[in-house]
Amino acid sequence: MNTVRPEPASLPPEVRAEAAAWVARLHGSARTSSLEAALNTWLAANPLHTRAFEVATEAWELGGALPASALPRIAHARRRRPRAIFARPLPAGAAMAAIAAIAMGSFFYFRDSSISTGTGEQRSVTLEDGTRVTLNTDTRLLVQYSEKQRQVRLKTGEAFFDVTQNPRRPFVVTAGGESVVALGTAFMVRRDNSEVDVTLVEGKVSVTTATAAEPSATPTPESTVLAPGQRLRIAGSTPTLDRPSIDALTAWRRGEVVLDHTRLTDAVQEMNRYSTVKIVVSAPESADIRVSGIFRTGDSARFARAVADTYHLDLVEEPKRILLTDAPRKQP
Repeated sequence: MNTVRPEPASLPPEVRAEAAAWVARLHGSARTSSLEAALNTWLAANPLHTRAFEVATEAWELGGALPASALPRIAHARRRRPRAIFARPLPAGAAMAAIAAIAMGSFFYFRDSSISTGTGEQRSVTLEDGTRVTLNTDTRLLVQYSEKQRQVRLKTGEAFFDVTQNPRRPFVVTAGGESVVALGTAFMVRRDNSEVDVTLVEGKVSVTTATAAEPSATPTPESTVLAPGQRLRIAGSTPTLDRPSIDALTAWRRGEVVLDHTRLTDAVQEMNRYSTVKIVVSAPESADIRVSGIFRTGDSARFARAVADTYHLDLVEEPKRILLTDAPRKQP
């Protein structure tokens, strides 16, 4: 039986305030085993206490990585069990700011959030309306929610959106000059420099180009409506539609890169997204080698060794790069 989990905004103010106080006590110098036992009793008394404690904990942890002036900004991340042990205390000023933000009834931090990942990092967050967003490597999003529209700006990288339907409050993703209006759906958006790819997994999306009017939940003649399995690639002035393998495109969510007869230069570019150790193909004649296989994201060394062994290339591993060349193999 599934349990309906209350959203933070529906939690009673007094429960949020109590949860914030518990988090503050656990970070204080007077923490004891009896205090932890009292917390466990409070958590067991009401399911709302557990949910409020989760929200308070997540907001506090955000405070450890942000200045007090920015506390806190994003919605709750992938759900974790309540914890009574914390890695580090916060400075007094940041702690007071976090307590105040946790206890505020309006939870303004759901409204305007900057969410990002580093190289090789992936992250899932749940926004205030229940929409789930999974960020791929080296991705940055700006979430801006208002009463009339839910907007996410993809500054760079790639993200998967599983959108909660709300016809009165359209969900719009902008990337470069393109706007994607979700109509209760799951889709991906990837932005590489001037190229934007929109892939629909299920449901329906309407993609409006930079030259069209303001994006709307109602498709217009200037917009392109995708069917499940379609990808719209926008590079320059000529958008193209195709039907790639959805399993391959979403493989990064499983920590994999799936290559199917892919040019070596393109395969290397994809693998390099997930690692600070970059693969370099030094010989132009190797660029068109075709590569197939399933590789772990971030495992550049194993990928390079597999390519070198299969195509008889020379491999040079350095601290910050892995060099693939056409030089003859040295004889033992």
